[in-house]
Amino acid sequence: MKKYKPAIIVGVIIIAIIVFYASRTPNKVTLQLEPCKVNATIPDSVKLKVYVENSGSMDAYMCPGSELKDAVFDYVSNLKNDVKSVELNYINSKIIPYQDGLEAYIKDLTPRSFAAAGGNRSNTDLRSIFHSILTNHDANTVSVLVSDCILDVSNNASDYFGNCQVSLKNTFNDALDRIPTLGVEIAKLQSSFSGYWYCGQNSQKLSDVKRPYYIWIIGDANVLAKINKSAPISDVIHGIEEYCAFSPVSQFASNLEKTRCVVNHNNLIKVNMFVDLDASLQTDAVLTKKSSYSVKNPRQVKITDVAKIYAQNSNYSHVIMMEIHKPRELNSVEFHFNYPSVPAWVETSNDNSGLDVENNIDKTTGLKYLVTGVAEAYKDYAISRDFSFNIKNE
Repeated sequence: MKKYKPAIIVGVIIIAIIVFYASRTPNKVTLQLEPCKVNATIPDSVKLKVYVENSGSMDAYMCPGSELKDAVFDYVSNLKNDVKSVELNYINSKIIPYQDGLEAYIKDLTPRSFAAAGGNRSNTDLRSIFHSILTNHDANTVSVLVSDCILDVSNNASDYFGNCQVSLKNTFNDALDRIPTLGVEIAKLQSSFSGYWYCGQNSQKLSDVKRPYYIWIIGDANVLAKINKSAPISDVIHGIEEYCAFSPVSQFASNLEKTRCVVNHNNLIKVNMFVDLDASLQTDAVLTKKSSYSVKNPRQVKITDVAKIYAQNSNYSHVIMMEIHKPRELNSVEFHFNYPSVPAWVETSNDNSGLDVENNIDKTTGLKYLVTGVAEAYKDYAISRDFSFNIKNE
């Protein structure tokens, strides 16, 4: 037995050394983040300005059973609870104020009332419409435009479409210079359509079909975020088909669930970050998609899930869950939320010809040039939004 004693002694010493150094290796880390509090100023008295395009191409939406009229009535009724005042208008070559109340306004969404209201109904220029709306828009205003968004095709369609795209970009750029927090939401909806379809010099009578139309909501992104909680456009009667939004917001409120973590036996910690992404104006389909986020060190940092927070009293809209491997080797964690570009549905909803409407019944002539023009105005704001925190060994 004596010949084994030295080996046993050596083994005990080795184990003791391992235990000693293991005990000196920190098994906890501290996460350091200065909580980001965004003090967004929301005006006490928000004005709602509603504009329904009354050009001839909109007449056929005013048929019996029109889902468009239901949607306008429902959405504006919901918005009334969040605003101080409501102004109702028709719009074509000029803004035409409507003096009676909302119920009368909905009843007067008829071809006869449209014609009686006046303005140039035969060749409405959407460039002029957006310019008129945004010229009359201020930081306390939410503007809602209801339109078929058809760009009347001229002899040289490509030049005309390009001009419209640049015009929209310039109009929104000017508005952003005046109102740096200006956001815009665009929803595609469907409605019954019976009557004449017009596009430039082309026309065709259609009966009992469904055609797309669009609701644009323009206002301070923080005001729109607040409104979206109580009156989301997605909840409007008959529903929406598609949606996209553009926001200049570059900073979101954020905080960590905890600031001290125990490193487990897999050399891993799990971290939850609370963020308020409402002012991004994006849908949960975008905000909860892991691919909407990118991390600086993907080998060690992995976003495992993004979930919506449903608690009514929460200061945050979502929780971002991540795993950090070998956290002692990192000084900081950085990841980004990336605003989406023009969505694919805009292209598939677009028609370039202004012809053969029956085979393009779900498409809108020139739509993508309008939306792309707006997107270009926001391109300087479409950079990644950064989130970061430091890691310190204890």
